[in-house]
Amino acid sequence: MDSTGVVSRVSAGLTYLWFGLLYVLSFVWPKDETLWVFGAKEGSAFVDNSKYLYLHTVEERPNVRAVWLSRNESVVETLQSQGHEAYHADSFRGTYASLRASVAYVSHGTRDVNVWCAGGTTIVGLWHGIMLKQVEWDAHRQIDHPIVGPIERGKYALFKQFDRLTVTSEAMVEPFASGRNMDPSRVVVTGYPRNDLLDGTFPDERIEAKADIYEMAAERHKESNVFLYAPTFHEETGEHVGEHLDLSELDAKLTEIDAYLIVKPHPRDQIDVDRAEYSRIISMPSPLDVYPLLPSVDALITDYSSLYFDYLLLDRPVIFYPFDRKRYGETRGFNLNYDAVTPGPVATEFEELLASIESVVETDEFANERDAVREEFLQPLGTNRCEAVCDQFDPTRE
Repeated sequence: MDSTGVVSRVSAGLTYLWFGLLYVLSFVWPKDETLWVFGAKEGSAFVDNSKYLYLHTVEERPNVRAVWLSRNESVVETLQSQGHEAYHADSFRGTYASLRASVAYVSHGTRDVNVWCAGGTTIVGLWHGIMLKQVEWDAHRQIDHPIVGPIERGKYALFKQFDRLTVTSEAMVEPFASGRNMDPSRVVVTGYPRNDLLDGTFPDERIEAKADIYEMAAERHKESNVFLYAPTFHEETGEHVGEHLDLSELDAKLTEIDAYLIVKPHPRDQIDVDRAEYSRIISMPSPLDVYPLLPSVDALITDYSSLYFDYLLLDRPVIFYPFDRKRYGETRGFNLNYDAVTPGPVATEFEELLASIESVVETDEFANERDAVREEFLQPLGTNRCEAVCDQFDPTRE
């Protein structure tokens, strides 16, 4: 091995030694009960439930010091320019805040913050969706492997487990307890903070960063129908969403019914819509927060993304396009009966999708079904979900 390789291995070894030391120290480091840290998407973006709870805490909980942690310098700089406290998760100040924090709020996993400093911190998983499909423990096929299994279970217990997990309704307690391998008593029904934006509980003015696509959609929404296509990732079936769309034919249909389609692909998939000949199809950058866009969307198209549950709060049509439904169910698996919780037309072929797009513009036939699913899986309209989460973990509240 050359000298470069030796130096690299020594450097990696020292890094992990430092992380290990931090992790041990984090169990005994004195905590500040008024300090909370927040993060999302492994520190890459300012999005999801963590974002809305953070902004709420800053405005409504003056007794709490709220710190956003990120590994994206742009996110840190933007928040700091708006007067918020934010640090790089692995910087000195980010590390110190992590060691001192009594609570860490995450929306995707413990890597949203500084996991090496969270040993003695209460980690609250806000999660990022309703458990339509199996996730984590239930979907992790190698957990039962005689050799790999014990290693995976150990890693999960040390670095992936939450102390508390928030869900949207009582119907989600058991699926999440199973999916995250948790005692149901640690699963708390509060609703998701991001949903406060959709029923007016969360003031619009708190979302300071405005993207051009939000304004464009709001303008189109005044005169035409705006659709949003937000599919999930089809890793288990190996299918790519773009292979199941004829974009030229889709653009022609949208022109015919005077509608626009915003496409927000999953971060790990691609749909090539940035071409001049598509006058009615618009691409939304994947890192952008989709929730400020939803009030300007007249109908949602998806497959298995639980975004549609949130969208039910707006009581507008949903179209389902599960083109690989049978294989997806066999490989990934569902926690819920897909037929029972999909209140809208279900298309498995592209021609059926086109027909469904046209039909929901003309008539809404699924309002009662949407009501039933919304009542079972979401908190009632007007619920202050951010307050509900804060009340669970704020030791200084009266």
